[in-house]
Amino acid sequence: MREMTEYELYQLMELPNEVANLLLDYKERRDITIPLSIRNKILNPKTWDEGISDLEKLLVNDNDGIGVLWELLYIVRAYSYYEYINRFIPLDIFIATMKFCTRFLHEHYETFNTYKFIWAWWFPRQIALKEFRIGSLEYEFIEGEEKEIAIHIPSDANLNPNAIITSLREFIEFQQDYFPEWKNTPLTCNTWMLMPEIANLINKESNLVFFQNLFTVDDIRYDETWYMDWIYPGYKGNKESLPEDTSLQRNLKQHLLLGEKFGIAKGHISSIKDIL
Repeated sequence: MREMTEYELYQLMELPNEVANLLLDYKERRDITIPLSIRNKILNPKTWDEGISDLEKLLVNDNDGIGVLWELLYIVRAYSYYEYINRFIPLDIFIATMKFCTRFLHEHYETFNTYKFIWAWWFPRQIALKEFRIGSLEYEFIEGEEKEIAIHIPSDANLNPNAIITSLREFIEFQQDYFPEWKNTPLTCNTWMLMPEIANLINKESNLVFFQNLFTVDDIRYDETWYMDWIYPGYKGNKESLPEDTSLQRNLKQHLLLGEKFGIAKGHISSIKDIL
């Protein structure tokens, strides 16, 4: 089987030319060898964090994350790509899944006007074939105290009801074909989009309302604030100066200024059969 080249991978992922050039430049300057032990940690869900931490410690001057990205994409070429082939998982799913990197590189540029890869801590999920992009949504196979399949909503997701239902249907087929041992595993979602307060902050006809109604909420955590990074990306100021570029931003800002709470909720899809 022919090895996938760096250029081919970067083309498939549609990486920005500037980033591709930085990666190739890093390769030319590369003067380290990553121990197999670190790569094994990155492929094991129990040691993801440790593996990424070990890798970052080796790349002490990697301020823009390009070195870490090159090393992780090397594992994608040497391991992940062949696992997809060996399991007969379609190439378009491989591409959509790995473009996780491309999306966040573009988003960082849009917010800070520079390319920087800061999501190395999450990337092992895709590298180890634990998370897949199927249509609008991403699905992560999690083996915790109880097995669950966590639904993640990419920032570029089409939340139109038809797109969401299509994604769910295609994922169920994908799971049945490639991961039959996960049959009947609960589909969950952990997001600010399931917060009950959302109903008062958006138009009742919003696609978010449809998405919310797919789930039964099991847990609400008002002490978590990472929703701010998604609704107000890149903003670190006080509540009074939060941007108001969208209706959600405006309404949530007023909600918070009134001293009301917001946070993160986790829910599950009660019956996938009823939806599909």
